[in-house]
Amino acid sequence: MRAVATQMPAEGAAPAWPARRYAWYVVACLTLAYALAILDRVSISLLITPLQAALKINDTQFGLLQGMAFSICYSVLGLPLGMVCDRSRRVTVLIGGLTLWSLATIGCALAATFPQLFLARMLVGVGEAALVPVATSLIADYFNPVARPKAYGVFVMGSSLGTGAAFALSGLFLSWADRLIATVPVFRGMAAWQAVFVLCGAPGIVLAGIVLLSVREPRRHGVVSAARGFSLRPIIALFHSRPHAFGALIVGTVLNLVCVYAIVGWFPALFIRAHGWTPAQTGYALGAVGVPISTFAAINSGWVIAWLTRRGHIDAPLIAATVCGLSMVVFGTLGCLAPSGAIALACYAVNALFVNWNISAVYSGISLIAPNEMRGQVMALHTICSGLIALTAGNFIVGFLSDTIFNQPGGIKFALGFVFFAFGLAAAAVLASGRKAFREAARANGERESR
Repeated sequence: MRAVATQMPAEGAAPAWPARRYAWYVVACLTLAYALAILDRVSISLLITPLQAALKINDTQFGLLQGMAFSICYSVLGLPLGMVCDRSRRVTVLIGGLTLWSLATIGCALAATFPQLFLARMLVGVGEAALVPVATSLIADYFNPVARPKAYGVFVMGSSLGTGAAFALSGLFLSWADRLIATVPVFRGMAAWQAVFVLCGAPGIVLAGIVLLSVREPRRHGVVSAARGFSLRPIIALFHSRPHAFGALIVGTVLNLVCVYAIVGWFPALFIRAHGWTPAQTGYALGAVGVPISTFAAINSGWVIAWLTRRGHIDAPLIAATVCGLSMVVFGTLGCLAPSGAIALACYAVNALFVNWNISAVYSGISLIAPNEMRGQVMALHTICSGLIALTAGNFIVGFLSDTIFNQPGGIKFALGFVFFAFGLAAAAVLASGRKAFREAARANGERESR
């Protein structure tokens, strides 16, 4: 599948879109890359017990490993990589990022101290910083605006697959650790947590080769002016022209992501500490429940946004993200405070139906209000905010509250519950306030690109 099949456009007409079958193949590759990125990013969360024992770290330090260590480079490099995405071959950037974060994940297995693991996690963030700007830009040029939300919904499925795989596979590998280390030469002498990092990172190297051989760069659609240089003036002017629309979309969805990263980083600890489950049991349960429900929700999110759009709701992305925020307030908080692990798992399952609506809203929303030649940069700015605020805060605040305020046995549930209620409510309020401005921005951008 090396060629992108297109029809030759008539003179003066817009270029045809790539063949739909090939476009979906590219989405499949991007979705798998996203799944591996999330797997490599969050597999550490189920390794809290062996890592704390091996490296002598506390909850606050573990929160930094999950959040700040990853988000520093992931955020700082987001805008430069977004500019590169808007000005160069996106597939090449994707291959480089995929290779780097996979090797860095394997490198986590070599860490013998907290600073060494912190450095390895930073390199994972460097590689993953390229994925979302590149993928969202590629999808926008493989699918027309009507079909685009569905493609984004499938792409978001990668985060669900990755999170579920991180929980399920980490639990599986931990339970198999002794036999794996004893029978497979490459793992001989490793601790169980080291084997998990190696197994999580290796598939990304294979996928990088597949992308190199089969994914081609598409023609850019709707480019009004060619982007040159690396000036921040165009992106500043764009945000200044529609501050409420971009502000509501970015701030509201980032507040939702604080809750999402708290789920990924600390929900395993909730079941282990508050309900007495083993790490393996926790991994199996969260994976078995989360993967099918979140996968359904990821695909469904794109269809829901497309359905709302067809019914005249051009602000459909903000509606979907608002529902996600309200779900965090209700089901997220209840899941934390539940009296038993079974009830907590049920609340986790219901909340999972709406979690991925938020990220589909980001991708669809940016494609509606940002010009083609600046979509990578806008997505990169969202990535910066999600890294510096959501990823860092979602992990650090829970760990800090657990160490300082809710430091009694099982106090993790109150620390998590506070984050879900406060940030979910703030997200819903911000998103609802920006719907009118978003509608105006979407109409103006549509008229601009149709000229």
